[in-house]
Amino acid sequence: MYNTVHFFTQLKTKGKHIHRGEVLQVAVRKHKLKITQVVKKLGISRGTFYNHVEDPNLPFEILERYGKALGYDFTEDIPEMAKYTLEEPAEIYGQPSTLEEAIKQVDYWKNKYIALLEKHQG
Repeated sequence: MYNTVHFFTQLKTKGKHIHRGEVLQVAVRKHKLKITQVVKKLGISRGTFYNHVEDPNLPFEILERYGKALGYDFTEDIPEMAKYTLEEPAEIYGQPSTLEEAIKQVDYWKNKYIALLEKHQG
């Protein structure tokens, strides 16, 4: 996880509601990676990123993906966000650069899908 001061108090809020997209934007802009690198790592378009930063109610699942890709804990900025673990390997995000990486990703997601399927069926 990179070392940074959390910017919760600097962001616009309405009452107690935190604009999650703005929290994301500040975190990404303060990170050492450029926006182009972040979106490539996540396998999304720049346009999708800009839609995310405009969304005041950005789903926690999307913030979690960014958090894992950036090594950033958004729960410090958004207290109501459940604590997520950052234990998934970073290489599962983005496009694989070799056939071996692609096969690893397929196996990873297949196993994760099967585990979730079994968990929710039983």
